[in-house]
Amino acid sequence: MEAILTVVTKVLVMLIMIAVGYFITKKGMLTDRGAAEITALLIWIVTPCLIVDSLLGSGGSLQAYELLLAVGISALAIFLSIGVSLVSFRKEPPERRKVLRFATIFSNAGFMGIPLVQGIVGEKGVVYGSFFIAVFNVICWTYGYRMMSGGAKVSLRTVLLNPGIIGLAVGLPLYFLGLQLPAVLAEPVGFFSDLNTPLAMLIIGSYIAKVDLHSFVSDMAVYQMAALRLIVAPALFLACLLLLRPEPVLLVTSVIQASAPVAANTVLFAVQYGGDSQLASKTVAVSTVLSILTIPLFTILAQLACQFLF
Repeated sequence: MEAILTVVTKVLVMLIMIAVGYFITKKGMLTDRGAAEITALLIWIVTPCLIVDSLLGSGGSLQAYELLLAVGISALAIFLSIGVSLVSFRKEPPERRKVLRFATIFSNAGFMGIPLVQGIVGEKGVVYGSFFIAVFNVICWTYGYRMMSGGAKVSLRTVLLNPGIIGLAVGLPLYFLGLQLPAVLAEPVGFFSDLNTPLAMLIIGSYIAKVDLHSFVSDMAVYQMAALRLIVAPALFLACLLLLRPEPVLLVTSVIQASAPVAANTVLFAVQYGGDSQLASKTVAVSTVLSILTIPLFTILAQLACQFLF
């Protein structure tokens, strides 16, 4: 019961912040331009700082093989989602199909997953979660980029210079060498890292505010996508983890991030590459609202699995 209460409390705290984002967007206090600028700040400044800060704060508690295992398990979660997406939405028009498939594949592992991991599992989980974000970014900026851009060529620069890889490139050497940043650098990194949860929740609230209420119930493909993203993909992933038996913190962390709602990148990519941005906004909004029910469920199932396996 205590575990259930912890998970539900964390989700409700985020729901309150999402509601604030919804309210200030409806009141015109947070405009489209402001939301886009905050999103850019989150992606390019806050995410790398979060990864570096989590690695600095973990005290070198993880071995290289554990981190490699985290990479492999993170890739497994996303590849399972790709498989689920490829057998879905075949009757949808191409422009809608690519958005719905992208939304099915990529979870909000950073904006929503990391704050939950931090609150439920702790700093060790954030280190594992940082590798999930890195794998997410590599696949998102290769496979996802080609999908949403209509087959545009992927450059090595795009793959290497993304926020997850930049954060790891700075943080991992410090982690394995046991080094600490000077306080004059470490404190700003920590402060920027702390912005992740409140700013991310405000942005999610702004996405929800932009979606017409009627469209929440009229587009059944969005609900099919939500079922795949929030139930089918994480259930398959959890079943695989029961066979692989990773250590408990890695198992719970990975399940939380894999069961997160649709990634905010869905909207960003749709806008940037001329996709259906309204549909993309609906996938983020609907899945975020429904995840209030499904994330606690999968977190509790993961914790029960740990008790059973270990």
